[in-house]
Amino acid sequence: MMIYKKSCSKNNRKSKSNLKRQRHKSLNKNTLKKDHKKTNKVSTSPILASKPLSARYILVILFVTAIALIAIYYKSILIYGEQVYHTDLFNSDTLAIQETSIQELEDSKSDEQKYASTHTSIPFTRPFDAVLPVTENKTSKLAVTELEDIKQNKNTAEVKSDQKVDTENSLMGPDLKNYSDFVDHNKPKAELALQDEPKKIQGDIELPHEPLPIVLTSNDKVFFAGDSLMQGVAPYVKKMLFKQYKIESLDLSKQSTGLAYPSAFDWPKTINDNLIADPSIKLLVVFLGANDPWDFPVKGYVKYAKFKSELWEEHYRLRIESILNSAIEHDVQVLWLAAPCMRKPKLNNGMVYLNNLYESELEKVQQHFLTTNELLGCTYEKFSNFIETDKAKIKVRVDDGVHFTSIGQKILAKAIMEKIIYKELEDTHND
Repeated sequence: MMIYKKSCSKNNRKSKSNLKRQRHKSLNKNTLKKDHKKTNKVSTSPILASKPLSARYILVILFVTAIALIAIYYKSILIYGEQVYHTDLFNSDTLAIQETSIQELEDSKSDEQKYASTHTSIPFTRPFDAVLPVTENKTSKLAVTELEDIKQNKNTAEVKSDQKVDTENSLMGPDLKNYSDFVDHNKPKAELALQDEPKKIQGDIELPHEPLPIVLTSNDKVFFAGDSLMQGVAPYVKKMLFKQYKIESLDLSKQSTGLAYPSAFDWPKTINDNLIADPSIKLLVVFLGANDPWDFPVKGYVKYAKFKSELWEEHYRLRIESILNSAIEHDVQVLWLAAPCMRKPKLNNGMVYLNNLYESELEKVQQHFLTTNELLGCTYEKFSNFIETDKAKIKVRVDDGVHFTSIGQKILAKAIMEKIIYKELEDTHND
């Protein structure tokens, strides 16, 4: 019994100690959990405070600010473009030129009416026919009497008219009858009516249908302007001109150039500057177009002008006209080569469109336009690299379908030479 009691007492002691230990452990666990929760609560706040912004959030902010800056820049460009366009328009001399030309027309018409009133016996059908002494449906005797009246009143007519007419050297001498027959079939030319101002073209004057022949002397010079197509042709023409006629040339052809992007290379300005610097230039040969059938920027407009649109054509024609006007002002004839057929359909269609613009502008000022497809053995409907002859095929175009072989370049050079008539200096002195 004593042994049992001792064992029970020992077991009770152990159980009590175990319970105390378990309670102590549970208390420690609860305190650890509470402390952990507190530390988590305390530690999350500085983490949240120090946590950086997400990349997505930063990108959104940057995107919004970029859009706002682009909108502001776009509006500023619009405002600046409109201001520059209007200031250039008002600063230019186009308005003044138009006003002066209108005043000159009115003055010339009033002078011609005064001149016609003093010579009522001569019926005038056109305003510029006043300077021509030939009348229609008149006999030779009446024409001669009227001719004498005109000679007697020559001084008064010169005072009233702004244009000086050389009646003694005009076509009213002994060949009056032949000239009257010529007038019956062909209307009077502008050159006869405007000897002092042959470069001004007015709407009521009928110009000759064919341009004047290109006549050069050894003192004259030829100016070549164009892109990479001209770079291959111009050297052959230069050699031929100097070898045959001792005529010097100026070759400024430059690859990847045209009239579409004057900011990259301004052909109208380059041509005008060289014509001013060298008065001996009497012929301008132009070969452009392969780099032009694209959209280009227009001053005063934010968007690019689309190729073949009305805005595009208007500005492109103005650039062609600028070159032609510079040539006319400096008494230089123009020979413009048509852009040839191309292998790529899109580029080929662009050449067809551009050639129509070139030809129509050249017809207005009676200058020379040289087609090239027949020389190269192709058409705009069918491209070919070769010229077919009875003996063999001759390759005139390289594989890119744009440029020429040396044979093709020589063919075009000979065609240019055939347009030129050489005149010796002795003949010009005798004349």
